Amino acid sequence: MSARFADLHMHTHYSDGADSPEDVVARAKSHDLSAIAITDHDTLAAIPEAQVACEIVGIELLPGVEISSKWGKVEVHILGLGVNPVDAGLAEKLRTLEDERAVRARKIIEKLNALDVPVDYDALCERVGDGVIGRMHIAQDILELGFVDTVQGAFDKYIKAGKPAYVPKTATKVPDAIDAIHEAGGLAFIAHPMIGKTRNSLSKLLEFPFDGIEVFHSKHTPGHSAELTAIAKDRNLLITGGSDCHGSIKGDPPLMGKVRLHWRHYEVIRERTQN
Repeated sequence: MSARFADLHMHTHYSDGADSPEDVVARAKSHDLSAIAITDHDTLAAIPEAQVACEIVGIELLPGVEISSKWGKVEVHILGLGVNPVDAGLAEKLRTLEDERAVRARKIIEKLNALDVPVDYDALCERVGDGVIGRMHIAQDILELGFVDTVQGAFDKYIKAGKPAYVPKTATKVPDAIDAIHEAGGLAFIAHPMIGKTRNSLSKLLEFPFDGIEVFHSKHTPGHSAELTAIAKDRNLLITGGSDCHGSIKGDPPLMGKVRLHWRHYEVIRERTQN
């Protein structure tokens, strides 16, 4: 029997990805992945479509979500893997985060309008539909309006920290995010801990009841993964990994296929979430 692999971190157009759940699943199949987790930011809206698509092509789906949280001034992304996608408590937490994202988007658009960049909030809401409004959607509109040449250019010129239309994000507290994931039957992992300020805060963050660490990620070097593997073994934490693929939304080639989590790690996660 040939080796089997999983990718437990990817996004769809329901948050800040380029592709539909069906297209994400089709790409996963083309990369010979045997299991995936859809982990859109602060929403589970893609899960029903992804479940149907996975059943059709014969891929296992681990329902997931990536929750934006804060610990002091440090932004921490937390992967919830194996959550119950219809859990009422988690749904309520995510609705609150969605509402806060909508408020942030409106404030960003007001700033853009004051700069004579005519992004339309109502039109954006209609385009996003059941998804979660984020800066990526606004950046796409800025690009389509011709004010920049790339999606990344919209961030660099207008909406990233320090730029004229930037608005800080309201995020849930780390322990609240972990609790919501656990109460929904899932496991909580620190996402891409070697990116940003999370790296310097990792030892302190691991004092919270995380179940594991995202060891393998498209922006982690082999050295990073080795270091994180040692930490996970020392602290008896689970290991996960994923590409964090968003499709080609920023004009870059899709990342799927760059990270292939060994099946033994996936099996442990699956078994733990089924207990």
